[in-house]
Amino acid sequence: MRFQVIRSSEGSVSATPPVPGAVRGPEAPAFPGEYVWFLDVADLDALVRLLDEHGGFVLWSADEGEGHPVIEIPDDEDE
Repeated sequence: MRFQVIRSSEGSVSATPPVPGAVRGPEAPAFPGEYVWFLDVADLDALVRLLDEHGGFVLWSADEGEGHPVIEIPDDEDE
């Protein structure tokens, strides 16, 4: 399963990976040097472990035909 992954403090694009293992996608046209990041997860158990490791998440799906579901990792100050 492929998800777009973001960190809540950085928004939908960033210069650095939001989590270890994130794979850089295309550069954002409006923000040179910042990229969309993706995370490939083997199965549901791996997804649950990943989310537990990062202390929670917000997960939403893209509209049909509009990209990948998104995992947003909250930062500690957002609790």
